[in-house]
Amino acid sequence: MKKYKYTGIYSDHKKVLDKLSDAQEADKDLREQAREAHLFVDKRDGQWEPERLNANANGDKPRYTFDMCNPIVDQVVSEIEQADFDIQVNPAGGDGTTAIAATYDGIIRNIEVMSNSKHIYSQSARGMVISGIDGWRVVQKYASDDTFDQDLAIEKIHNFVDRVWFDPSAQEQDKSDAKCCFVLHPISREEYKSRWKEGSEEGVSEGRDGDAYYDKAETIVVGELLYVEERPRELVLLSNGQVHVAEEYEPLKEEMEAMGVTEEKRRTRQESYVCSRFFDNKDWLEEKRETVFSSIPIVPIYGNYKVYEDKPIYWGVVEKLFDTQRVLNYSISRQIEEGALAPRAKYFMTPTQAAGHEDTLQTLNTNNHPVQFYNADPEAPVPTQQGGAQINAGLTQISESMRAMMSYTSGMFAANMGDNPRAQSGVAIETLQNKGDNSTVKYFTALKYAIAATGRILIKAIPKIYDTRRTVRILKEDKTYDYADINGEIIIDTETNQPMRLNDLSRGSYDIQVNAGPSFQNRQAETREAITALAQIDPTIIDLAGDILLDNIETAGAKQISDRKRQQMVNAGLIPQNQLTNEEMTIMQQTAMQEPPPDPALLLAQAEMTKADAELMKAQTDVTQAQNAMFKLQIEAEKTNNQALKDQAANAVDVFRAQTDRFKVQTDAQEVGAKLNESAGKQLGQQLDNINKELDNEHKEMENYEKFEQITNPAPDALIAITEVSDNMVDKPTGKSALNKMVDVGQSAMRRMTDA
Repeated sequence: MKKYKYTGIYSDHKKVLDKLSDAQEADKDLREQAREAHLFVDKRDGQWEPERLNANANGDKPRYTFDMCNPIVDQVVSEIEQADFDIQVNPAGGDGTTAIAATYDGIIRNIEVMSNSKHIYSQSARGMVISGIDGWRVVQKYASDDTFDQDLAIEKIHNFVDRVWFDPSAQEQDKSDAKCCFVLHPISREEYKSRWKEGSEEGVSEGRDGDAYYDKAETIVVGELLYVEERPRELVLLSNGQVHVAEEYEPLKEEMEAMGVTEEKRRTRQESYVCSRFFDNKDWLEEKRETVFSSIPIVPIYGNYKVYEDKPIYWGVVEKLFDTQRVLNYSISRQIEEGALAPRAKYFMTPTQAAGHEDTLQTLNTNNHPVQFYNADPEAPVPTQQGGAQINAGLTQISESMRAMMSYTSGMFAANMGDNPRAQSGVAIETLQNKGDNSTVKYFTALKYAIAATGRILIKAIPKIYDTRRTVRILKEDKTYDYADINGEIIIDTETNQPMRLNDLSRGSYDIQVNAGPSFQNRQAETREAITALAQIDPTIIDLAGDILLDNIETAGAKQISDRKRQQMVNAGLIPQNQLTNEEMTIMQQTAMQEPPPDPALLLAQAEMTKADAELMKAQTDVTQAQNAMFKLQIEAEKTNNQALKDQAANAVDVFRAQTDRFKVQTDAQEVGAKLNESAGKQLGQQLDNINKELDNEHKEMENYEKFEQITNPAPDALIAITEVSDNMVDKPTGKSALNKMVDVGQSAMRRMTDA
C-alpha cells in the first residue's frame, strides 16, 4: 500500500484513530439517547421497552402503540418551517461597504437556493427536535463539469448521530472552536476499490455498541478528518486606509501607486485554514487537501444545548416523553385486554321463551337483526340482559393522566395542536398557545443559531472561491435573479475619493445577522398595508417609497412599473447612496467622472422653473391665438377694401379708353395741317415710361395687401395726370404720329396697372 508522507500534528494515523475513539467515547451516552429517540418515533414497536417486547413474544398479551409523540414533533417542526430564515451581511469594519454587503447577501441566497437549503434546514430541524442533534456541512465544488470556476454548496449529512464526531474539547454550540472533526462516510465496496485501489478495505469504527436498529447495506465506512492549521500571513496597510494581504497586494502595487496610493506599514498575523484527509482503519487513503475554509465547515444543530460539568449536553422533545408514552401504551393496551377477556352481557329467559328461537339467540352478538323474537311465558318475567365487561376504572384514569402529562411535558397543549375540546374562550386559547410557544421557541432559536454559523463560514470562504474577476448570479429577497460583476476594474470611490476595485469581495470585514420571521409573501402584504396607512397621514411617503410599494405588489406588470419608478427616483437623487444597487452605483460612478452629480435642490428648482415656463408658454400661445384671430379679421376687411379699389381702377381704364378713342377721332379730323411738337411728345413719352417702371418696381415688392394698396391707390392720380397731359396735347397738336405713340404707351401702362 502507498505510504503518504506528511509531518504535522495530525500526521500519525494511529493517533488519529485514537482521537476518533476519544471523541466517540466522550459523547457515547448522549448519542445512545439520540438513537433511542429516533427509534422511539420511527421504528415499529419502538415505543415499547425491549424487555416488555420479549415478555410478550408469545403473543398472549396485546401490545398496541398509540403514538402521541409524532404529532408533537410534527407541530414543533411545522412552526419552524413557517418562518423564513434570512442571512443578512453587514459591514463590520475596515473597508466594508453596504454595496459589497448586498452582493454577499445575493450570493449567499443563491447558494442556499441552489443547495435546496430550506429542505436541508427542515430535515435537520426535525432531527434536532427528535433527538437533540443533527446538522449539515458546507462544501466547495466545481460550478459545472466544463469549468474551473468553483462554487460553494450546503449538503445534508444524513444520520448525523452516527456520522459526525467533534473535538471533545470544543464547547461552543456551533463548534466554531473545534480544532478537528471526523465525518464517517459509508460507501459501497465497488466505490472504495475504484477510488483507492491499494486500500485495505477495512472500515473504521462507528462508535456504537450492539446491533443496528435496522438491517444495514454492505458498506465500508471511510473516515474523513477535517482539522485546522495555521500559517503566518503578512498584512499591508495602504495610505488610503485599506488593508490587503501582501500576496494579494503585490499584483496591484504598480496600479495603486499610479493612483497615488502607497504602502505605509506591514504586520504578520496567523491565518487559520482547514485541511481534509481520508483514511480507513488501516492507513491514510489520500494526501491532505487544503480547503478554502478558515473553520470546520460542519454545522451542528443542537436542541436544549448546555454545558454541564465541562461536558456539552443536549436532548430533544422526545426524550422527555419516553416514560409517559410507554405508560399510555401499556394502560390502553390493558384496557383493551380486559375488555376482550371480560364476560359479555347475557339474556336470561325460560326454555318456553326461547323455544323455536335458539338459532338467532345463539348469534345475538354477531347478527344485525332489527328485532329478536321470544315466546311469552306468563310464569316468567320479560327476558333481561345481565352481566358484561367491567373496565378497570384505574386504567382509564391512568390513560387520561398520561395524555395530560404529555401535553405538559412537551409544552404542546390542545390549543397549539388546533384543538379546543372544552370550548374555551379566545383569551384562554391564546394563553395556552403562548405557553406552547415558550416551550418550542428554543428549537426555533437553535436553528437560527446554526444558520448564522453557516453564514459566517460562507462569508469567510466566498472571497477565496470568488477570487477572480467574474460575473456571479445573485438572488434578491423577492426571489428574482440578477447578475453582479465582482473583483472588477479599479475606480475612484465617490465617498472617499480613493481608488477601489469594483465589488472587491476581499475588501473589508463583515458579520452575520439572521432574521427570522414570517414568510416573504406575508411581509409583502404587511409592507403594502404599512406604506398605504402612512401615506394617508403624509402623502409625500408615496414619493419617497413608491418603488418599495410597487415592489411588494405581486401582479403582472408591477415589476416593470417599479423599475421605471426607481429609475425616476435615482435620476432625481431620491435614493440614498447606501441603498443603491451595484448596477446603479456603477452608472452613477461613471456619470460622476463626466459631470458632477445633480443637486436635488437644483433639480427641484429646475422642475419649478420648467413648470413656470410651460405656464408662460401657454399664456403666450393664448395671446398669439387672439392676435391671429384679430389679424384675420383685418385681412378680411382689407380684402373687401382692395376689391373696391380694383373696381375703381377698372372704371378709370374704361374712361381713359373712351377718351383716347375721342382723341383719335379728333386727330383724324385735324390730320391736315396739324403738326405736333415732337419734343413735347418725346418728353411726355419719357414721363409715361418712368411711371410704368415705377409701377413695375412697386408690384414686384408687394408682399401683402398693404403694399398692394400702396400700388393701387396712386392709379387714379396717374390717370388724371395722363388725362391732363392728353388735353394739353390736344390743345397743342404737333402731329398724328406723336399722339399715336403717346396713346400706345399710355394704354400699355394702364394694362399693367389693371393686371396688378
